[in-house]
Amino acid sequence: MRRSPLYYVTHWYTYRTVVGVLVGLLIGFGLYGVYLLPQLASREPLPIHPEDKLFATADAPDPNVVIVGIDDSSIKLMGHFPFSRDRYATVLQNLHAANAAVTVFDIGFSESTSGSGDDLFAGAIGKGGPVVLAYGQTSLDYGPNRVVMTNVADSNRPLDKFLCGSPTAKPGCTPLAEMGSTAVIPGLDAIVRQMPLFVEAPCVKDAGGACSAGVLNPISFVAYRRFVLQEQATQVPLQYSSQGAVFGTAWQRPLPTDDHGLAPIDYSGGPGNLESRGQFIPFSDVYNGTFERSKVDGKIVLIGIYNATGIHDELQVPTGSGHAMYGVEIHANMIQTLNSPNQNRFLQPEPPGLVLLTLLVITVLLGLLLPRLPALYGLGATLGVVVVYTVAWVPLSTITGLVPDFVHVWLAIGLTYAGLMAYRFLYEEREKRKVKSLFGQYLKPELVENMARARSIEDIQVGGERRELSLLFVDIRGFTHMSESMEPQDVLRVIDTYLEELTKLVFRWDGTLDKYVGDEIMAFWNAPHTQEQHALLAIRCAWDMITAMPEIQAKLAAEGLPQIQYGIGVNTGPASIGIMGSKARRAYTALGDTVNTAARFCGHAGPTQILIGQRTYDLCKDYVAVDLVPGVQLKGKSAEKFTIYRVTAIREAPGQPWATVPGLETYAEVGVYQQQTMIGAGATVAIDAQGATAEQPAAQHDTEEFLIGGTPAVSG
Repeated sequence: MRRSPLYYVTHWYTYRTVVGVLVGLLIGFGLYGVYLLPQLASREPLPIHPEDKLFATADAPDPNVVIVGIDDSSIKLMGHFPFSRDRYATVLQNLHAANAAVTVFDIGFSESTSGSGDDLFAGAIGKGGPVVLAYGQTSLDYGPNRVVMTNVADSNRPLDKFLCGSPTAKPGCTPLAEMGSTAVIPGLDAIVRQMPLFVEAPCVKDAGGACSAGVLNPISFVAYRRFVLQEQATQVPLQYSSQGAVFGTAWQRPLPTDDHGLAPIDYSGGPGNLESRGQFIPFSDVYNGTFERSKVDGKIVLIGIYNATGIHDELQVPTGSGHAMYGVEIHANMIQTLNSPNQNRFLQPEPPGLVLLTLLVITVLLGLLLPRLPALYGLGATLGVVVVYTVAWVPLSTITGLVPDFVHVWLAIGLTYAGLMAYRFLYEEREKRKVKSLFGQYLKPELVENMARARSIEDIQVGGERRELSLLFVDIRGFTHMSESMEPQDVLRVIDTYLEELTKLVFRWDGTLDKYVGDEIMAFWNAPHTQEQHALLAIRCAWDMITAMPEIQAKLAAEGLPQIQYGIGVNTGPASIGIMGSKARRAYTALGDTVNTAARFCGHAGPTQILIGQRTYDLCKDYVAVDLVPGVQLKGKSAEKFTIYRVTAIREAPGQPWATVPGLETYAEVGVYQQQTMIGAGATVAIDAQGATAEQPAAQHDTEEFLIGGTPAVSG
């Protein structure tokens, strides 16, 4: 049957799929808008970072970075902290003697101390290799392309004598040591993932000693630049661009930064990773000269607080699993990020375009899948999408250095699933109510429930369809004449008992109850749901109706009501099926010649008889035994060409025992036959029945015929 294009738009699955795709697109674009909001408002994204787990592995750190840590053992050996400046001078001299490439102090030296320690330290700076000093940590605020120090005075700046490496240095002297920022900015969740590359300090003195605002780079970058470029370090500044930070030709690509100049740190592992890899030396060992000099030879050495009880310079990091990392190790990780030969360690957020594409692909995919799957399978598919998407990022992030936006994608997946399930629940519940309301009177509750889960009312109401059905009609013999002599209430009691018992049997055999017409029942199989053995189901139902007759008669007798007998007609063939009627009253019913023929079979069936047509027999011949009924003239049918059979026995399966129909009647209503054809055990047996009269009971002939065939007159 040809269907209009509108059918495919409103069809059950297609309609739900369109809605699913629209829901997916709405959620995809909506979450993309949420993703863009922090960037448009110059705020940090959501403080949820499941992508941290992608980088939580402990890799080998850069071998060119070493930490000299002021730890508990050093404080115990060297006394109260802070140490006097002469001790820093000794440490610096020992590092210079061991050929350290660059020495970085993550310690502030902005105030003078008594004694000769300051001069000794200044002299050590002037006589050794490159030194980087820290501009003291202050409160920070965001600015365009940079981070700005606030509420800070000149006192946070290292002393001139230290910068110039001379005890007698004066303002305006030529600096020997370089100065860098120690600023780190934790996220909203207090985890340090980025480091500001451009920090505006309020006091960077010029050659004349005047204090003016200037931009500092972090001590990690200053040390890295000195390590890479050596004497030419100050000639190649770090510059900000729309693509990120650019460092001459030293980098294959810009270092990705956000709008405030913050660059991601690619941690090699959790807190203590460098120490566990042998890239840590206690401060006291360097002071005493008992350290292994090869550990610092040609390397960047960072000096700072490390595992010192009561001295807090630690912060949470994404690889920490709840354990804090000291600031000096954070800067060490930034140095190895910058110095990595693999430029993919320049981590960068997933590009917005890729985020949008991912959101739309996944939400639309779920919009296509979820409407077609049961809720439990849909949940499994959704979890599968989450797993595949997440696992796919493990190698992808390693290869590209991209940091995926898990939060918005996971949120989109969850919202798409929840939204579609909510829609399905509301929509399908409405559809179920419609289906149950329509088919509750035709089918047993279990089948109605299955139909409600599987199909929508629109799928059935679009139009009728033509399919093969097996139809059953059953009618009380002589009831019209009987009812004329009965009280009206007794007529209703008989009808109610009869209809109640036989309707149960229709539902027991998964039939569709079409209608009651007086004392006639019409039922059919293979609609609205497909039934492979619809003809056999109809015959088994008819058989049970006949075998239930004694029980019905007993119930009627117990109530003082007259006995009834009924005949049944079953026919199989094509018929039109669908919801028909006027706007005021509609019903699900079957129409066509097959229906009319089944009704005529019923009209010709005697009490306890089941009459069936050729197609019904062909579909059930392995399960039923039949007699050929001769001489029946149906309206519009040829008696010679139109074959009718009477069911005489039935069995559960081929090879199983036969059960004969109870209460076989005579052939009085079909006339005398001369050549009765018995079909049994897979063969046609012709017997001479001459002399048999309509008054002779069919049961007697059956007995004779069984003897001739050697088995009951049944189809093999």
